[in-house]
Order: sequence, then C-alpha cells, then structure tokens
Amino acid sequence: MESHILASQLRCPNGAEASEVAQRMNEANRALNHKCIELLQLRASDSLLEIGPGNGAFVADIIDMANNISYMGLDWSAEMVAEAKRLNKRLVEQGRAQFQQGSSEQLPFEASSFNKVLAVHTLYFWENPGDHLAEVRRVMKPSSLFCIAFGDRSFMKELPFVPYGFNLYDEAEACTLLRSSGFQIIDTYQHEESGRSNTGDQVNKVINIIISKA
Repeated sequence: MESHILASQLRCPNGAEASEVAQRMNEANRALNHKCIELLQLRASDSLLEIGPGNGAFVADIIDMANNISYMGLDWSAEMVAEAKRLNKRLVEQGRAQFQQGSSEQLPFEASSFNKVLAVHTLYFWENPGDHLAEVRRVMKPSSLFCIAFGDRSFMKELPFVPYGFNLYDEAEACTLLRSSGFQIIDTYQHEESGRSNTGDQVNKVINIIISKA
C-alpha cells in the first residue's frame, strides 16, 4: 500500500482495505494496548470511554479487568464501528459495550460521564488538539484518569507514511498540551519494543504513555 494511502487508512479506515488495516493495527499495537489498560487501574463499576478503538479488538480485555465495567468506543470510521459491533456482539447484546461513530472534537456525551478515558495513537490526527482535550476533560468525572499513548517524534519521523497528515509530539510537548488544557500529569512512561509497524516492516518502537487526571 502506498504511503499516502496507508496514512489515510490509519487516520480513518474505510473501503475494501479497512479490515486489513485494522488487523495490522491490532497486531502492531497489542502489547501497547495491554500496557495502557493495565495503567488505567480499572476498578469495579468504572465507566470507560475509548477514543479510536478501531474494530474493538481489545474491548473484552478491558471489560474483563473488573466487575461491572461499562465501555463506550467512539471512532471516526463507520466501517470500524460496524466491525467492532460485530466482533463484540455478545458484549453489546449484554449492554456491557457500546460503539458510536463520531469525533472527539465534539463528543456526543453528557458532562462527567466517564471516570476512565483511553486514546491510543489518535493524537497525531487532532488538527486542533486543544479542542479535543477540552471535550475529553468535559466528559470526565472529577479526579478521573486519562491515558493517552503516541509514538515519540524521534521514532515516528522515520516512518514513510508520517508526512501525510501526522502531527508529531515528544513527551514534553504532549505534557505541555495536556497541562494547558487543564489536566494534571500523574505519571509518564516510555514503552519500547521491537515489532512490526503498520507498513509490515520490523522497527524499534518508542511510545510515550501519559497518565493524567481531569
């Protein structure tokens, strides 16, 4: 897949390639997602919003972390929302998981709806990140946790699809952005692993994970 097409698909999987792109993303990001889920310290009866869950491959892992967790996944891609509903049909029918199509720039939820929010590999696509973060903070309950994960600029800048619509950050820049949006930084982590990128190439990944409080 040509780099500009791959970039567009990573931003919003659609059309005939959507399922294949989602599978690649799941394989590339499995360890990272599990690390982020662990860091959210999920407890019984938590309400979690995931921004950009793709096809929802890790939803069952989230729900299994504690009793009575309620999950909402919001994705730009209508194809991914449909696929996530299909893959998580049992959880959706049980009322334990929901999926909606939409943008985090204008979240379709009431204020103080969630006490955990997760966003993995979405920051690059926010043209006005302050607007997205203001919305995230609006829908979070007081003292709730937000986990955001993104590839560090030093690693991402070498990937061939990045020039096509990706905004890159290092840890310090992202922390400044979060603080300016009213978040309190609780902790930062750097997740490093060697694995396949979305191009299928073997790469050494450097991923920043930031845990903050609303």
